[in-house]
Amino acid sequence: MKDDSLYTYLTNLVNSEDRWAPNTVVRQKFDRAVYIYQPGDQQTCIHLIERGVVKIGSYSPDGERVAYDILQPGEFFGDLNYLDDTEFFEFAKAVTSVTVLSIDLRFFKHIIVHNPIASDWFNSNVVRRWWKAETRLLYMTRGDIDARLANLRKEYDKLVRDNEGKSHNVFNLLSLQVLADLTGTTRQTISKKLKEAVF
Repeated sequence: MKDDSLYTYLTNLVNSEDRWAPNTVVRQKFDRAVYIYQPGDQQTCIHLIERGVVKIGSYSPDGERVAYDILQPGEFFGDLNYLDDTEFFEFAKAVTSVTVLSIDLRFFKHIIVHNPIASDWFNSNVVRRWWKAETRLLYMTRGDIDARLANLRKEYDKLVRDNEGKSHNVFNLLSLQVLADLTGTTRQTISKKLKEAVF
């Protein structure tokens, strides 16, 4: 299934007479460097990226921001609210200008159970995110820093368009701190490795 099948379904639903339609799916635009949400914000939507790049992360016990994923068009983020005993403590920040489809949480849960297109898309994306996290963890525990950086470059060396239609190489958007967070190293180490350009 292509991701645009889900987009088509969702955007057509907004214009339909379906009982779910009013305000179920809303297109939102965010400027670069704007927080889409922060810990403690009430989550009533799941966001599906149409354009741009989003950084998601959380805060360490000492209050330092830590990035744990960079999301691109076709990926989703937000609190699915399935883990009742776990606090959702995540932030989402626009790395470029971003356009998302914000989908009402109740409706999103409904379609991933009752709509085959949405269900297939959701299952594929959850498995992909799981695979990304496991691969990154594998490189952190077994690979040297060069291998970790090479893995990230392979994952993020892609062009993505923002709201204005400008193309960005995702890897080049990643700050030294984000690269350090995603590789389990320090900014200084990443800076040195990038200067050496050995990966």
